[in-house]
Amino acid sequence: MVRKNWDSDWIHFSKRARRGIIVLLIAFVIVAVSPRLYYNYIHVPQEYEIQIRPLAKFEAEKNKLKVESLEYSRYTQPKAMFDPNDYTVEEWKNVGLSEKQAGSIINYLSSGAILKVKTDLKKLYVVDQELYDLLEPKIDLPEEIEELYSTEVSYKEMNSQELENEIEPRVEKTKVVSPISLNMASAEELKSIPGIGEFYAKEIIQLRKAYGGFVSHDQLSGIYGMRQGKLDSLKPFLVINLNELRKLDINKASEQQLRNHPLISYDIAKSIVYFRENYRVYKRVDEILLSPYIDRDKLKALTPYLKVD
Repeated sequence: MVRKNWDSDWIHFSKRARRGIIVLLIAFVIVAVSPRLYYNYIHVPQEYEIQIRPLAKFEAEKNKLKVESLEYSRYTQPKAMFDPNDYTVEEWKNVGLSEKQAGSIINYLSSGAILKVKTDLKKLYVVDQELYDLLEPKIDLPEEIEELYSTEVSYKEMNSQELENEIEPRVEKTKVVSPISLNMASAEELKSIPGIGEFYAKEIIQLRKAYGGFVSHDQLSGIYGMRQGKLDSLKPFLVINLNELRKLDINKASEQQLRNHPLISYDIAKSIVYFRENYRVYKRVDEILLSPYIDRDKLKALTPYLKVD
């Protein structure tokens, strides 16, 4: 029996087959390599012009476009602040509504409805988004409801007997409000101030606790919805006494206690404690300037809240 050699007898390619394999290999190499050669040495990429615009500039352009669109609006923005609950048919017509549209608003309000916040104006079907955007800056209504106090009595809610007994006209009593301490007042005392409801009283107390007290009325502007006009109306009723501040002793306060203060960052707190523990205790508050993270402006802001015993 003749034994066959597997590599010479079974796996055998003719001369023609070998040439075909070589051609296929060359073709494969060309297909695999040609795209890389093309993009590296032949192809010229398309050039794009890239413009980087600061976010502030983008917002300014966006607002400019909005203002320009309003300038060509079919409506007219009132020159002064207004309460839509008190507007007459003629005043609505001056804004740009037809007499029929203005009349529908008056009829709606005459039914006993009250527009309490700015966005209530959108509930009027004759007020579209374009008109609302135009009127919104001039609407003399709050952004949100703080607390609703009703001192008016609707005659529709009275029965006939009550109407008969209603001989003397009702006289609205004027409440005298005395200024209170912003750094010591309770929530109830804060709510006695016109313009401060449950929400603002809670936010003021939380912010006061975080700071250890207020050194300026302007710190209240950090509260959501506290516009400058509202803040100005509250200032006469809120007295600030710097002696009522709760101060941190920089020789005793822990790093975590320092970090909890809104004006003290992680690095500032760590540097204050590091100096105290590795060199010496502080003799004066202004020695925190030795920290590389504190400059003169930061020292001025922190000084009312720090002490050295």
